[in-house]
Amino acid sequence: MINCLVVDLGAGSGRAMLGRFDGQKIDLSEVHRFSGIEMRLDDGPHWDLNRLLKEIKKGLRLALERCAKIDSIGVDSWGVDYALVDASGKLQAAPHHYRHPRSQRGYDAFPMTPNEMFERTGSQVLPINTVYQLFSAGKEDPSVIATSQRVLMIADAVNYYLTGAIGGELTLARTSGLLSLDGKWDRSICGSAGIPLGLLPPLKQPGTVLGRLREKLQLELQLHNRIPVISVAAHDTASAVCGLPLRTQEAFLICGSWSIIGREVRQAITSEDARLSGFGNEGGIEGRQLFLRSLNGLHLLQKLRAHWSERVGQEISFAQMSDLATIASARGMSASINPSDPVFFDPPDIVAALMRVCPELAGCTNDDLGPLALAVYRGLIEDVAESLSALERQTHEPVARLRICGGGGQDALLCQMIANRTSRIVTVGPIEASAWGNIAMQLIGLGLIENLAAARIVIEKSADILNYYPQK
Repeated sequence: MINCLVVDLGAGSGRAMLGRFDGQKIDLSEVHRFSGIEMRLDDGPHWDLNRLLKEIKKGLRLALERCAKIDSIGVDSWGVDYALVDASGKLQAAPHHYRHPRSQRGYDAFPMTPNEMFERTGSQVLPINTVYQLFSAGKEDPSVIATSQRVLMIADAVNYYLTGAIGGELTLARTSGLLSLDGKWDRSICGSAGIPLGLLPPLKQPGTVLGRLREKLQLELQLHNRIPVISVAAHDTASAVCGLPLRTQEAFLICGSWSIIGREVRQAITSEDARLSGFGNEGGIEGRQLFLRSLNGLHLLQKLRAHWSERVGQEISFAQMSDLATIASARGMSASINPSDPVFFDPPDIVAALMRVCPELAGCTNDDLGPLALAVYRGLIEDVAESLSALERQTHEPVARLRICGGGGQDALLCQMIANRTSRIVTVGPIEASAWGNIAMQLIGLGLIENLAAARIVIEKSADILNYYPQK
């Protein structure tokens, strides 16, 4: 039995999972889940990196309580955000959150146009991209860049903490806006951003052994071996796509704090129509590209649930909110929102924002969560439907099935509404696809599974899969 520790970090929560492989099937079980790594400082949102690393170490301890030996560790995380390594080798304790207002300031002041950036990178050009964050950091406090030794994306920073090895995993680097189409750091963009090339780490292919656990951690955890840490497809999007048993004429929808819709392609699509439609190319595995578009996702439902729970003085579950939205639909409520409206980027009061853009919701009382939730559901689903049509147009290939993973896959109302609106079969699972993709790449890195196609066959035999069919 091979035991792999999966560290799967989303922008909403993190988890450590124990993956066990018997040569035929994978058994994946959670050993530790945590949240609360976001914190607000005076200038805006940040990440508590020390807390994050402490929780990961706790997850490793708990995994070791279940099995005597861990054969490998793999870490994936959300993209765009980074931590700096100072001259002494110490990691920055409170990295900026992508929703920090400096992201937009950097985007607005950047000397290269979005069109120029897309031509060079082929990636989605978003204000949250690392390049705009770093540009803003350098403009607002030049000493920050000048005194730093390296910039590491979040999963890369965790790997550095675990091993002491510096590396930039390729799929994660593609979210930075600093990587050219040929898969190398782009000198022109770095020059425009004022980023020294020496600040950027050497790039690492997914599925390679990055290093072994630091001796200090080995002694602290009383381990018999220094566990190898494998550079998996470290961007959680790429990891999730690895974990989905995709076939031809299928697309994916990763339903988390952000929703990401797309499909695997063999060559990057860099047409002007693709750029104007909000699509971009990110790194996949074994020469694949992920042609995708980011949508505002469950972040809005999460904020609505939290706000409403505080408003009424009792905890509202996602299931309750879904039930109330179903009742509102049966009552003929018709309000809908545009999730891309800037008012929904990070609203301090989600209910006030909903009522402002949908005057018909203004009369909602403490008993009327349903219409508010339904308006969000409808907006999210319309966004998915429009994006799916655009995806077919850009790739010149129909989509017969949409595979969903992430937290949204647990919402039966959301999945059925997507099936109904798009007239496609919606296949859900595995829910924790990024964790499944993470262990798949660890097993490939250990030489126990030949390639991604073989890994997907194993995943399909091992995971729970559920289908939703279009209804009239």
